[in-house]
Amino acid sequence: MLTPLQAQAQVTAELDDLWARVSRSVATGDPDLYLSTYHPDAIFVSARRGITRTVAEDVEANRDAWNDTREGRARRSAEFRFTERLNSATSAHEKGIFRYASTEADGTTRVVLIHFEAALVKKGGVWLQLLELQTSDATEAEWEAARPPGGVW
Repeated sequence: MLTPLQAQAQVTAELDDLWARVSRSVATGDPDLYLSTYHPDAIFVSARRGITRTVAEDVEANRDAWNDTREGRARRSAEFRFTERLNSATSAHEKGIFRYASTEADGTTRVVLIHFEAALVKKGGVWLQLLELQTSDATEAEWEAARPPGGVW
């Protein structure tokens, strides 16, 4: 039997794996891998852009970007850092900042830092996001202050 600290570390490692899969999906342009990290009914909310829709609708709305990345016409990356991680064996709420970078075929580069929150549930041994909430832009100083994945909270 795991001690509470060991159980916490195990859950955190499992969640870190989910975020690594999200990053990999963005870098490879793999929307199926991306969607596999979400509950089928998951909701995407961008308070900073005034958008709410299902994650599947959001993927479809950005289909050209996914295709451009997969086909090598663009490069994209997503990195995650955290400011708060609350979890149990079956549910989690994570707050942090993600760094999204893109370079388009014409060489245009864009980097954004965005505060986010995620609500997650563990179903059938798999962590799934129920809600992705992008709240506001973040600063480089906030990014530097946030903690990278790994370790015990």
